[in-house]
Amino acid sequence: MNQFLITYSIDFLFSYLFKCLLRLSHICLHISVFPLVDVCHWQNYKNLTDAERKHDYVKQDQKEKCDDNLNGWYRFQGAAGTKMVTTCPPTDRCDAVYPIWLSGSHPTVAEGKVTRNVCINKSKCCDIFFPIEVKNCSSYYIYKLGKPTGCPARYCSTD
Repeated sequence: MNQFLITYSIDFLFSYLFKCLLRLSHICLHISVFPLVDVCHWQNYKNLTDAERKHDYVKQDQKEKCDDNLNGWYRFQGAAGTKMVTTCPPTDRCDAVYPIWLSGSHPTVAEGKVTRNVCINKSKCCDIFFPIEVKNCSSYYIYKLGKPTGCPARYCSTD
């Protein structure tokens, strides 16, 4: 009975790692797939660029905006600023009734992808909170955003 274990690791098209284990004693094959795509590279994110997202932008009209259509990785850029605001904006800012802000600090490059809470300010700065993912891409940040749990609310930005 052979007691040999052969392990093969293959990086396939920069996107998946296949680990194949072949155990000679029973001839069994096991394949696991792990994603390798770095969300910072290949622009695997969408840009949020409207100036109305800024934390100091005062809501102008009666239309209630909500980020209920966001789903995936996003980067604040251009007129929107460069990152999510980390202080509580007053209500009626960011062109929304309820602003959403990052509770806590942005990660360092070494920390990689982290989970942070975002807060919705309905009256007490952090009436509702929920987790998002944040990644430092050296010269900018990206955020894995989804539908807020309390509309009309929008993610707010700063420079």
